[in-house]
Parts: sequence; structure tokens; C-alpha cells
Amino acid sequence: MELDQSDLAGRFIRWCRKGGASESEAEELWSALSALYQEPHRHYHNLTHIAASLAELDATEEGASALEGAIWFHDVIYDPTRSDNEEASIVWFDEATAEWLASEERSPIFRLISATDFRLPRSDNEGEALMADIDLAILSADWVVYDAYRRAVRREYAHVPDEAFRAGRAKVMASFLEKPIYRTPHFIPREEKARENISRELDLLASGGQLDG
Repeated sequence: MELDQSDLAGRFIRWCRKGGASESEAEELWSALSALYQEPHRHYHNLTHIAASLAELDATEEGASALEGAIWFHDVIYDPTRSDNEEASIVWFDEATAEWLASEERSPIFRLISATDFRLPRSDNEGEALMADIDLAILSADWVVYDAYRRAVRREYAHVPDEAFRAGRAKVMASFLEKPIYRTPHFIPREEKARENISRELDLLASGGQLDG
């Protein structure tokens, strides 16, 4: 999708202001957050992913402030060499907003960010299920978009040798096929497309298909 950073900045600042931040606090936080999302090692987990996730949220017509907050912050810390990115993102969010966002508003966002850690047991909470579905929306994209996504992920894991990446990626993607991928009404109709894409990627991984380029 085409990304307009000025629109994105304005939306983020409005979200912060609604939560109690001053204009200067919101602007400073945007500078810090957007800088992290533009780190050079990010090829998928960047501002384009955030913008796409916000568009998915808007399409559901949920309009929940907590869900929007979780989208903004869920990948603020992203280092492919570490395994605690979600936890680290929660800590960063908590420290960045503690001065002006009430604790009862921060706590649901903690849980929503945790819902994007797909190693954890699934929650039955509707909001957390929707957050997970939004984060997995790319899996049901048209193949050309999905293909760009899988190649971008490979670039993020450039430090991993090809064969190790194939094995690890195949294990992760196959795990999504073991149970329903989507659990909320807006996304359930996209289940079949997501499964087709994942199966196609698994075939490419198994056959030695091109990982990037």
C-alpha cells in the first residue's frame, strides 16, 4: 500500500492526544517510534506494516482505541536475533506512555500486544483474537503481495543461512495450518486464501525455490 507518513504521524499524534499526551509529548513520541520502525534491518516489520494494519482495523469498523494503540506499538522493538520482541515492545510502550496514559488503558494494550506472539496459547478474548487476525492479514493477500512479504521476511533474517531459514520458516508456517488461522467474523472468509498462500510457500521452501531477489 502507498504510505503517507504525514497522515500516519497525524493519526498517531491524535491517538496520543486523546489518551492525555500534550502536543509536544505526542510529537516527541512519534519521532522516537517512527525512527525505530525505519531501522535499516526492517523490510516487513516497518511503518508500511503499521499502516496496513490500521487499514485492516478501520475496515472492521471496531474503532477501539486500545486496538489502535496495540497496532502502533506491537512491533516497536523488532530484532530478528532475539526472541522477546513482544515483551520488549510492551516495556517500551509502558515506559513511553506512563506519564500520560492511565494504567487501566495501558493494561489492555499489554494483552493485545502479547496476542501477536504466536508462540503463546491463544486467548478467547475477542479483542485479542482480532488483534491476532489483523497481524496475520498479510497471509490472505493476493499472491504477489504475499510473495513480496515472504521475501521481505527473508531479508530480515539475512543472518540465518538458507537451509536453516528454510527449515525454521517451514516449521513456523506449517504450524499455522494446524488450526484455524482466523477467528473473527471479518477475517474468517479469508481463511482459504491464507491456507493456499501458506501451502504454496511451503512447496517453494521444500523444493528449494528462491527465497529472495
